Amino acid sequence: MTLTNLNSSSLRSLIKLTERKEALAREIEKIEGQLSSLILGKPLSTGKRRGRPAKSPSSAKSKVKAGKPVKRAKRGALKTKIYAALRAAGDAGMKVPDLSKKIGVKSQNVHVWFSSTGKKLPEIKRIGKGHFKLLEKASGNKA
Repeated sequence: MTLTNLNSSSLRSLIKLTERKEALAREIEKIEGQLSSLILGKPLSTGKRRGRPAKSPSSAKSKVKAGKPVKRAKRGALKTKIYAALRAAGDAGMKVPDLSKKIGVKSQNVHVWFSSTGKKLPEIKRIGKGHFKLLEKASGNKA
């Protein structure tokens, strides 16, 4: 076959045959890999991994936000920040949006903290919808 006698139908069949040949070559490579792994005593791998990929050590400790790694706060850090802000607010207390802006945490995280951890603490009192204050413990003994 010469290039002058080549028409579109023969070109299509040539492409199909070439693609089939490449697919068979990949299949032969796959079989040869399985044979070599059996000869070496390694377990066969199907090529498909199941489950969630493992985390790299660096991603387990910090998240990446806008190209910079962001480290997680230590345990109890949110409580410390909330206590300090409520103590500074005094008897008036603070609403969650104001509190979240002051301590630099999302409002949703502060709401969740109050609904879970905060409700277990007797020194934190809810004085309105999304409005909390810190009750200072009286120093001294009861008579």
